[in-house]
Amino acid sequence: MNADQDVVVLLTALVRGLATSLLPDIDTGRPPPDFRDPSLHAAHALAGRRGLAGECLDPARGEYVPALMPAERLMERAAPGPASTGDLDLAEELFDRVRRSGGAAARQRTAHLRRGRLTDVVSEPVCTTAAA
Repeated sequence: MNADQDVVVLLTALVRGLATSLLPDIDTGRPPPDFRDPSLHAAHALAGRRGLAGECLDPARGEYVPALMPAERLMERAAPGPASTGDLDLAEELFDRVRRSGGAAARQRTAHLRRGRLTDVVSEPVCTTAAA
């Protein structure tokens, strides 16, 4: 679950963009990327803990890289989809906001640092949703 509306809209644009970008690959018989479940699970767990700060596991390369690298590659790969519907400027603006803010993981880490309470980490998405 993501309580940040900007992220929800951005993810929607990226999923639609990837579908648009990948359909020609399917039509030409290009095989899909071969990501192994353990690397996807590890990448997802790290993303949840670190967000865009520090390093992440790049499932495509199987190595640790700055977290923004795969996110920027995803934006590039998906860009033709939002561009075709006139949503590319919005997607880029939303991605820039998330990049600047650090996303939900950064907000939750900040909430925890204030008082050191895990209840603040859980409450943060609730407060974000209520404020929207």
